[in-house]
Amino acid sequence: MRAFNRTRRRYSMAFGTLALLLTILTNSVVYGQAPVQSQTPQVKEDFKEEELDQFLNANQKITDIQTEAQGEMVKIIEKEGMSVEKFNTMAEAQQKQDSTVAKQDPKDVAVFQKAAEQINGMQQGLEGKMAKAVEEEGLKVETYLQIAQAYQQSEKVRGILDKKVKEKQGKSAGTEQK
Repeated sequence: MRAFNRTRRRYSMAFGTLALLLTILTNSVVYGQAPVQSQTPQVKEDFKEEELDQFLNANQKITDIQTEAQGEMVKIIEKEGMSVEKFNTMAEAQQKQDSTVAKQDPKDVAVFQKAAEQINGMQQGLEGKMAKAVEEEGLKVETYLQIAQAYQQSEKVRGILDKKVKEKQGKSAGTEQK
């Protein structure tokens, strides 16, 4: 039981970090995102036009990286013989430190741990890929995150970015029709 609890804490920390990273990235996805209202201190809103364009380009790259990574994670989980739903249920229970995890079938726990180790191993590579995608667009990661936060909390920034997305989509549709 002690070994299980040590492993649970280790994976809980790793999944917490991965979940936070994916949550940040998912929430920063501009396309089709509903605004999130919150009572937060003043958010930076004075971004340069170029930074906002770079943000949108980086955001698209990050979305592609995230989609690819999710596919790889599903493959890992299924290769180990577990359903994604069961894996997610076990991961969530570990994050919440739910006592029902200790009652899981030891075989399921072993499969979960094996898949979790592989997924955890992907985390550093994903963070690096995403940071590189942002930097390739000429932005600092900090600026990217500031714009993502501003998108969520500032109607002004959200309006500007939504308008830019619509313009890009309009140009793409016009190019495809030719």
